[in-house]
Amino acid sequence: MRRRLVNFAVYLFAIADQTTSGMFTNAWQKSKKLLGFKAGLPYLELHLTDHCNLNCRGCAHFCPIAEKWFANPVTYARDMLQLRKLFSTIQVIRLMGGDPLLHPKLEFFLPFTRSCFPKADIRLVTNGILLFEMPSSFWDACRTNSITIDVTVYPPLRSQESFFVELANSKRVKIQLLRPEKFFAVYNKNGNSEIGTSFRNCVMKTPNLREGKLYHCPFNAYSHNFNRQYGTRIPIPMPVNIYAPKLSGWDVIELLSKAPSTCRYCTLGWDIIPTFPWSKSKRIMTEWEATINKSSKDWLANPLTHKKTRVNSVKKATSNPRTEGKA
Repeated sequence: MRRRLVNFAVYLFAIADQTTSGMFTNAWQKSKKLLGFKAGLPYLELHLTDHCNLNCRGCAHFCPIAEKWFANPVTYARDMLQLRKLFSTIQVIRLMGGDPLLHPKLEFFLPFTRSCFPKADIRLVTNGILLFEMPSSFWDACRTNSITIDVTVYPPLRSQESFFVELANSKRVKIQLLRPEKFFAVYNKNGNSEIGTSFRNCVMKTPNLREGKLYHCPFNAYSHNFNRQYGTRIPIPMPVNIYAPKLSGWDVIELLSKAPSTCRYCTLGWDIIPTFPWSKSKRIMTEWEATINKSSKDWLANPLTHKKTRVNSVKKATSNPRTEGKA
């Protein structure tokens, strides 16, 4: 009884501390940590393939210039089991690419992910090109494991929307269509984005898992492809090693809350993010480059003097960051 009272007192102290933290959510998370609960991770995404069969201009995951790569099932299984040790749950898990339907062993990943995180909202993200060629065993795996298929319907495939829905419904699998109209020019070649402000206001602050490492975002996780292709030197800070000794889920969240130096070369925290309409990639570096106009110059010169109005956008990016597709 005494222990319960002590724990409840700690809980009340943490709630009272919200006046310092400024948000009830922070106080609630702090109380859970003090009471010895595991951390929960709101969102996670990862590649099952790096390469893609559509190759959009300026893809934020750098898929058009990525070498062919498939996630290793053994490595993936080990990583998922480790994440289960670190976190009580992961609310949303998105299996992406590239295009994951290109993976020859795709059906392994669906039930295994579900077995590790039975309460997660698991989504398979695809451009839909190969959906009509998938075997019945794929659809059975999606249905049995409650996998939602997120189809990012890029302009060339808009005429197929109703067929995607009809197909998924006939297989009794949940489907959601995302219709990106604009794409972000993510690369600031000058490397002069203010790190703290850019990270704080980023619209794609989405943790990415890759072979035992957690990265802050896709730009951080996959810009090595950009460096290799074009000889650039975008810094890639040390990711979070999920196997580090004595690491807890709370430690992971804390480490991911610190801005990486990669933010200097990214535009996704700018006051006005440069955009462009969809087109096919020609694999030239300028596809990713932001055009810096007067407004951008003013903001880059002193970002702290500009009032930010994108708080809701940042929150939206955490819960469903792919309303604009991958670019």
